Amino acid sequence: MPDAINLDPKKTAFIIIDMVNAIAKGGPGPAYTLPDNRKDIVASFQKMIAHCRKVGTPLIYITTHRRADNADAPKTVSDIGGGPGNPMLPGSSAVDVIDDLAMQPEDFLLVKPRFSAFYGTNLDQVLRHLGTETILVGGISTQRSVEGTARDAKNRDIQCVVVSDCCTAGEVDVHEMTINHVLPLLVRVRNTDETITALS
Repeated sequence: MPDAINLDPKKTAFIIIDMVNAIAKGGPGPAYTLPDNRKDIVASFQKMIAHCRKVGTPLIYITTHRRADNADAPKTVSDIGGGPGNPMLPGSSAVDVIDDLAMQPEDFLLVKPRFSAFYGTNLDQVLRHLGTETILVGGISTQRSVEGTARDAKNRDIQCVVVSDCCTAGEVDVHEMTINHVLPLLVRVRNTDETITALS
């Protein structure tokens, strides 16, 4: 059983990664429907976001853009995954945050070019501006963008809590392995209820 933690809501920020139509709901669009296997994560996000708004914890949404010709897509080759994926054109509904987790005017929106929310963005500057000491991280996918962001936070000496039930991946076994065995070596991992208690 992990130790209970205490977080200052005003010195904490919640980073919400790629909860956008083309990734969270999937498909080429323009009509997007939330699949049944994503309903639990959305419910956890809704609960977490509502509490953050209540206690004044800033929300930082992260999306991904790609040119139509994929000239700005990753060029490295991997054994599993890869390829251009769903279209992620700037200005299209594909890159919009899903309606279920709609942004408010006070929220932040950053565009990342790769997996980590830190890489190629001004997230560092935003966190310094906010006086953030700890980031909460959730999103899709666990072993790519969530883990990549958690690793970058650790390398920057920024405290990080991954909200486990606000994470998912296409491969359930890889998600579980990352949550249970990889991320606890890097940062703290807590579920939504534990994180809300820490922020109360």
